[in-house]
Amino acid sequence: MTSPHARSLFFTRWGWMSSIVVIMAVAAALYLRQAPEEPAPGNSSSEPLFGGRVTVHVPALPPHLSYPLTNAGVVREIHNEVHESLLRYDPQTTRLEPNVASAWHVEDLVLLEDNAPTTPGEVEVQVFRSTEDRELVPRRAVYGATTPGPESLTVRAASPGSDLGVPVTIPNSSVERVETGCVFTFELRAGVRWQTSLVYEGPDRQRTEDQFVDANDVYFSWDIYRNPQIECDAHRFRFQAFPDCRVIDSRTVRFFGAGQSAFALNGLANAMTLLPSHIYNLSDPDCPDHNGEATLSERADHVNVNDHNRLWVGVGPYQVTAFESQYLEAERFVDGNGQPAYFDLDERPGYVDTIRWRAVPGAQQALTALRNGELDFVDRISSADYFGERTNDKLFDQSYRKGVFYLGDYVFVAWNLHNPKLSDLAVRKAIAHAFDLEAYRDEQNQGLGRIVTGPVRIDSDGHPVDAGALEYDPKKSISMLEEAGWYDRNGNGIADKDGVELEIELLFPAGSETFKILARAVQDAGRAVGIQFRVVALEFGSLLERMKERQFEALSLNLIPPLESDPEQLWHSRRGQDEAGGASNIAGVVDAEVDRLIGEIQREVNRDRRMELWKQFHRHVRDEVQPFLFCLNFPHTFAVSQKIHGVESTPIDPGYVIRQWYYTDPTIPSVRATLAKD
Repeated sequence: MTSPHARSLFFTRWGWMSSIVVIMAVAAALYLRQAPEEPAPGNSSSEPLFGGRVTVHVPALPPHLSYPLTNAGVVREIHNEVHESLLRYDPQTTRLEPNVASAWHVEDLVLLEDNAPTTPGEVEVQVFRSTEDRELVPRRAVYGATTPGPESLTVRAASPGSDLGVPVTIPNSSVERVETGCVFTFELRAGVRWQTSLVYEGPDRQRTEDQFVDANDVYFSWDIYRNPQIECDAHRFRFQAFPDCRVIDSRTVRFFGAGQSAFALNGLANAMTLLPSHIYNLSDPDCPDHNGEATLSERADHVNVNDHNRLWVGVGPYQVTAFESQYLEAERFVDGNGQPAYFDLDERPGYVDTIRWRAVPGAQQALTALRNGELDFVDRISSADYFGERTNDKLFDQSYRKGVFYLGDYVFVAWNLHNPKLSDLAVRKAIAHAFDLEAYRDEQNQGLGRIVTGPVRIDSDGHPVDAGALEYDPKKSISMLEEAGWYDRNGNGIADKDGVELEIELLFPAGSETFKILARAVQDAGRAVGIQFRVVALEFGSLLERMKERQFEALSLNLIPPLESDPEQLWHSRRGQDEAGGASNIAGVVDAEVDRLIGEIQREVNRDRRMELWKQFHRHVRDEVQPFLFCLNFPHTFAVSQKIHGVESTPIDPGYVIRQWYYTDPTIPSVRATLAKD
């Protein structure tokens, strides 16, 4: 692995003081190189072997694994091993590569004027009325590869099954506008087998055997977002931008976008969860629960409430075989003869036979489980334990390695901008000036972590390196509050205005030491400038429900942003109106300049120009919106069994790829030299 992103994660057997020195030295490069490994006792070689089981820590299990119905990061992590998308991001280069789709084609959409003569190969599509007006309207159009000229535009077919035969030349006077890169055609790989249902029994189960991904599955996976009763609001916005999907043949499918978008390909090819039509589609004759007369509500219920949402049917190298209260287990996907049935065995077969995700709440409890041999990998060790005796004694050094890696995730406190106390930008910026981020980083994580200044991921090219955090200045904070009318009128130490005290309820996830420490730090910072924070720990599910309904004043969570993604869901006013409960615009941002910049970012297909727009967006949110108290990008401090090899970091969440892990010790039960079992 020679990519700059592919860095092994370990350093071993160093004292805590030298660990700090080394980590600080390499933090800018994000990843630690691997120290030379000595073969574990009993190893006959360092060559990867197949088989065995790894047990990975998760703080909590999700209620289900149907990603269209949730936005939970842990579901996405599990899907990395049990499912696949049309295209995939290479974990080292972060470039899109073929996956379930063997090839893809991107074409321009040429919208014709109403009075334009009929053009060979033209189609009718639904597009946004304009770049500012997102109402869908019908338009005549031609799609393909375009070559502009001084008086006309030439369009050539650039995808299989195109409606365009020979190239056509269209006078510029007949062209309303050209939407660049707006039509996507995917060619599906042959032989991508769906896993057999473990929910159905007898003949019904047999009907789910030997089913392969086809264009109807892709169409159905897109079509669910058009049913308003399917509970997929967290992702629906992505697919509203694709009003038309057409099956060309059994292995070719084409999508027409409503307008050009920098994030369109990712939304379709990577973020769209492929669903087996023969499992979820009541209209599919191959579905054991087939009902051709099913109502819209019945079809939605079959997606929303389905036992396969837990015993997931995917196309990955591992199939979920157990979903218990404390763990979820996936075993190697095999056919009826017990042979590996994953479609990409030559390149990414996965080494171990079984992956278990075990829920252990709390970092200290997880480390205890690791030391007891109940876990093989933990990626959230508290700083006290990471630098303390529990990861530096002889027992630990003999059995485990530890290290750090960074992703783009960051901890924040969100303000409800619709709350009267927090609707004033001056109050929100005053809180930021009252909070000493550097002191918090030193106390919370012994100096490790990167200060986050705004919404753009810190290692993105769109992050402005010169945009620092608002300076720590309690006097300035008090002055800003006073200018906004908030000061202590009755001598009780709490600022008040119009008879209302500046008391703010701050919610945080129960059981998390990180968020508990942050809540107390915010509480102390507020007390120093006359703001009373009342901190409340809530069970995670209850906290998310309050967030969805925007029934909070302030809450603390963490975000795991991709290297680049559509900012609309989190920041656009369409998602921020007070009545838009359930949307992911957590703070309720409604800002015209934010909306304008989002629109430009979405449509800018030139990457360099788009990065400059991201920098403008970051600065504006920091300076003129301040919807969050942006805090820290913490390193992932982890430990892994010395028996496990092949653990490398990647900038793509969750920061590692379990199917690349392997054993080299042939004495471990079920470990062998070949993929297939004897």
